[in-house]
Order: sequence, then C-alpha cells, then structure tokens
Amino acid sequence: MTHLRKYRMIFSCTIRDQFAYIPAYLIGNIFFVIILFVFFSLWSVIYRGQNLIAGLSLTQTLWYLSFTEAVELSKARVYIQIQEEVKEGSIAYALGRPYSYNGFKVARSLGESLVKVIPIMLLGFIVCFLFTGMLPGYWSALPFGIILIIGGITLNIMWGLIIGLLAFWTEEVTPFYWILQKLIFIAGGMFLPIDFFPDWLQTAAKAAPFAFSAYWPAITMVDFSMENFRTALFGQAFYIAVLAFTAYLIFRTALKKIHVQGG
Repeated sequence: MTHLRKYRMIFSCTIRDQFAYIPAYLIGNIFFVIILFVFFSLWSVIYRGQNLIAGLSLTQTLWYLSFTEAVELSKARVYIQIQEEVKEGSIAYALGRPYSYNGFKVARSLGESLVKVIPIMLLGFIVCFLFTGMLPGYWSALPFGIILIIGGITLNIMWGLIIGLLAFWTEEVTPFYWILQKLIFIAGGMFLPIDFFPDWLQTAAKAAPFAFSAYWPAITMVDFSMENFRTALFGQAFYIAVLAFTAYLIFRTALKKIHVQGG
C-alpha cells in the first residue's frame, strides 16, 4: 500500500503540473483539426452515393478517427525521457530512489497523457459535430469509451517504456518507436477502421496488441455494444499485463548490465 500511495502521489502531482499547459495543448493541436478536415473531405467523396461502408457511416468513420487520434496525440514520450537519462547517465540517480523506476515512469506518463487527452477530445467533439453532426449513441457509450481510451493510453505507455529501456543497449531508440508507430497506424487501425480491411486480414489485426491501442477504443465508441466493450477491456488488460512483465524483465536485465560495467 505504501508503494501505491507513492505512485498515486506522482500521478496526482503530474496531473496538477500538466493542467498549466492545457492552452498550449489546444494551440499545438491545430494539426489535429487539419487531419480531421482532410479525412472528412476524402471520405465525403468515398461515401458519395452510399450510406454505409463495412457497416459504418461517414459520421461514425470521422468520429472514429477523432478517438484514435486522441489516444495517439495524448501519449507521453516516455521513451525519449529514458533514452536521455541513459545517455546522460542521470538514470543512476533515479535507480537509487525508494520506488520502482518503471512504476514511476508509468505513473508520471499516465498523469501527463490523461491531462493531454481532455482538450484533444473536446476539440475532436467540436470539429466532428460541425462536420457531420452528433454521433448517435455518443453519450451512452462515453463512460465505457473513456475506460478503453485510458486503457489504450496505458498500452502506449507500456510500449514506450519497453522501447525506452532498450536504450541500455542501443542508446538511440527512436527508430524502434517509428516502427511501433507505423504498426499502430496500419495494423492498429488508427487512420482506417479494421472493418475496412479484407476479411482474411481482419481477424489477425483485431487480435493483435496494436488494435487495442487504437481500433477497439474507437470502434466501441462509434458502434457500441457490451460485446465490443468486454472484448476490448479483456484484451487491453491481457496485453498491459504482458507488456508490464516484459518491461520488468528488460529492466532487471539492464540492471545486471549496469552492475557488470560498474555504471
């Protein structure tokens, strides 16, 4: 319980600090508005003459993008923080503190991301409402969607933590992040719902961890059902546990490497 209080305090302090930057987040996400406008223009042409594609309307498809982008744009760059600490050697000071290094990074990154996602979702709501009108079932799906969006953010943080820890061996980890990002963009259904994929690809893509970062939170919001929610929630819990354990193993191995080298 003592450790949980420490991480809760780190989480709370980060949220308090990050609220000071909300106006900057809004200004910095003008690019988000441009993305929504470009895709609305593109899909308006694609949907011309038809109401549904793969069971989704134009309204659902645009709102879907707003939710996947909210998860993507709000994530903390934890891998950069770890990379710089390893390069500078300042990580040695962090290792001596009375809490888990991984736990500290997750708590801090989650606090930062949850503050960032608020203005992004508000901005997405306004833009999508102006372009296509209200998403049917939005308010009833919102409580469940928020849980899954937090789960998607947590998954991204766990990926970032693992990538950052690779800096103990490679120092520069940005290329690993680029690979992960592209996998989420494509296989995770960030820009395009996986329902639009060929049938033979859908099953594998929906079960992959990348889909639980982007596709499942968004599709549950735009096409809500308890079946979708349960599938998304259990999948996120499973992959978060797997990635957390993987990060723990990598960190323990990295500590041995530091001790061997005398760092």
